[in-house]
Amino acid sequence: MQARLALSPTISGPKYPPLFSNTEQYPLEGKVCLFKPNSTPAHPVSVLSDNQYQEGQYVYGFGTADISANTNVYQAQAAVIGSLDEHASNHAVFNRNRDFALARLRHLPNKIRISISEEYQRRLTNKDGIANIRGANIYLRTTTEFINKVWLKYPFHNAGSFFKKITSELREDVPKNVDLDKDDFIRTTHLGGFELIRYRKSKQMKQVANRLALIALDEVKDAATHNNGDMAFLKAYDAAAAICQQWDIPPPYYAAVKIDFIIPAAECAILRMTCPKWWLKKLSNLRDRCTEHMNIAAGLVNEGSPYISRDSFNEWCEQQKSGLEWLESTMIESESGVIIPLIDAAMSGTANPKNRFVEMVVRARGLEEVAEDLGYIGFMANITAPSKYHRNSKKWNAEDPRYAQQFLVKQWAKVRTALTNLKIKFKGFRIVEPHKDGTPHWHMMIFVHSDTAETTQEIITKYAFEVDGDEDGAKEHRLVFEPIDKIKGSATGYLIKYITKGIRGEHMQGELDLESGLPIEEAARNIASWASRHKLRQFQFFGMKSVSAWREFRRIKECPQPVEIELARAAAVNSNWKEFEAALAVNPIKLDYEKTECGNEYGEETKRVIGLWYPNKKHDGKQDIRSLITRGDKWTIRAMDSDEKINYKKLKQERLKVFKENAQLKEAYDDTREQCKNKLIGLAKKKEAAKGKEKELFQAQIESLKATDTALMKPTLKALPKWKMSQCSSSKSRGSGETRTCRNNCTGAISSRPRHQISEDNFRELASNGITDPHTLDRIANGSGILTDRGEVWWLTHGQLWSEHPLDEDDHEFNFF
Repeated sequence: MQARLALSPTISGPKYPPLFSNTEQYPLEGKVCLFKPNSTPAHPVSVLSDNQYQEGQYVYGFGTADISANTNVYQAQAAVIGSLDEHASNHAVFNRNRDFALARLRHLPNKIRISISEEYQRRLTNKDGIANIRGANIYLRTTTEFINKVWLKYPFHNAGSFFKKITSELREDVPKNVDLDKDDFIRTTHLGGFELIRYRKSKQMKQVANRLALIALDEVKDAATHNNGDMAFLKAYDAAAAICQQWDIPPPYYAAVKIDFIIPAAECAILRMTCPKWWLKKLSNLRDRCTEHMNIAAGLVNEGSPYISRDSFNEWCEQQKSGLEWLESTMIESESGVIIPLIDAAMSGTANPKNRFVEMVVRARGLEEVAEDLGYIGFMANITAPSKYHRNSKKWNAEDPRYAQQFLVKQWAKVRTALTNLKIKFKGFRIVEPHKDGTPHWHMMIFVHSDTAETTQEIITKYAFEVDGDEDGAKEHRLVFEPIDKIKGSATGYLIKYITKGIRGEHMQGELDLESGLPIEEAARNIASWASRHKLRQFQFFGMKSVSAWREFRRIKECPQPVEIELARAAAVNSNWKEFEAALAVNPIKLDYEKTECGNEYGEETKRVIGLWYPNKKHDGKQDIRSLITRGDKWTIRAMDSDEKINYKKLKQERLKVFKENAQLKEAYDDTREQCKNKLIGLAKKKEAAKGKEKELFQAQIESLKATDTALMKPTLKALPKWKMSQCSSSKSRGSGETRTCRNNCTGAISSRPRHQISEDNFRELASNGITDPHTLDRIANGSGILTDRGEVWWLTHGQLWSEHPLDEDDHEFNFF
């Protein structure tokens, strides 16, 4: 075993003595010795093995790393030593600072180590070229201490002992004549945790997820063996939950099992906690938080990389890229045989940033109109967290942005409770944005009655300054109120810029983000990746109706509908949120779900949106439930076949060609408008300087140019080509020669229905509810209602399928109305 030379106090004594105390007393060549000649070393030198050396360098729960001579990490450390050699006043100072710097750097992950090494070298020399070793060491000590605190907040720092156990058990399970690859084992040092979180869903991470699932399963079996009945499930849940808690993962259904003692919840939770896929997802999320938290502690989220570190941003970009590739290689197929690319379906909804932006603006405009009708006044409230939540503060508590967000949510909950207790009604919109160091702050548009506006602001102020309200800078930065000035613009105008920053910088191309100084498009991507990494909700309306019902109403194409829902449908289709709120205030409408027991691999109940439902009062005073089916078909996901991939590739090329042509048309139109604008400005200046008939001539030219500008028509843009489904896929299930039937064990085949009167979607929905008899279908097609054995009434109106079932006296489904 290779031997190393080290100072013995690093094993048995203090980890590292104070800086410059008990220094080695040997001068470097060419340096002036500040100590007495013929001095002796302060500590004896001993020979250590590799393991002892690594144990000696153990600092705050970290171990050293073996560094090859060709890596960037080695070069960074060599550069640090070279800088110390250049600036140290003598051999003793150099030795002590070298050991201090290497001890602080060796345990860090590679990228963080390189970054800190570069910053340490920069701080060794101040602007005047004078050595500043003390300042550099202070930076190195405080930064590494922050990193150590952050690292110990996550369970990965204990991974070394866990991996050692895995390795020993793996060796015992493998026959002696089988050689294992070194990649099958994870290093059993304290650096095992760093290797585990180096990549997302790495091979090591999957090994740990598999092992944890097996350990949980063994614990569950052991607990079930020693207990009977319901107690067996509860004890098994406790055993599996204990493993989750060791890894800082909240056990599923904890309150339902531990407080309400719901046995089915315990069963579903046990199935989750013994599933490797569930563990891998949880560990991956924990890994993402840990890596970004350490990057924040290392100062890698700064002006050069605002909001989020470069590593996390690059990972987010790769996730977006791989997600897009998956969407473009996947098809969705309905029960009626309709087949389209999944990317087309995704981009037609709010997953498309443009659609999401439009919906946000429509809702914000509707919020303002509703508030004006109620006589409310609006004001902006910008709220940020105390300085201890900010990385760039000396008071930083080493917590991540999620912790700061939880603080703001808690304080806002207190505000809502206080307003509710005073019976103050309020509406508004909240937008979450990051500071440059990643700490979240809120922009809120709040509408209240003019009589309660002052009280509302006092309550918000009280809880905004409840924690560290007297610290320096709190009065100026903690909370800022700004009234809505109608002269400057509407409330929606105030909000649009914040909505735009959070959604790809739509309609603000060329502008700069004032917070970071980046172009708005780049800043928007950073903000989106920041929200994704920390799992933070960017936009939230409060005091308004559900947007889910709004989206479902916009799916209804047939009109007019019955009077109970026609007002809401028309408002949603015409993007009039104000009228939509008014319609739902008169007749509450909710989403209707199809529930499936044991609908997933964990035995949980799943539900699928199938339409809308609302209470319907009859002439006799009784009340029943009326449902409007908007999603009769069920869809399945499958990979594209080779022909579909070729066809979609051609479609992409056609769409790209049309997109470029449209962009050229819009650019030419914008250039023409800009030229007209510049000419008008020039003519206006000439007109001011002109006199008499010359002035009238310029005025005539201005009027002519204005008329030309007004008459200038916007270019007619070409529509993007759509996916064309192959003819053979509409009536046959792909991969089979049988006629397609309902996938709910119905006996009626598709050919048995009157195709010319009942649509494919409606037929599927009827079949899934057991209505397949041809005579019954004919009656529905002719406009008659039919009554099922379950007491449900089904009928068609203007091509739209409806259902109705009576409400029992003991049924409390409408309590939420």
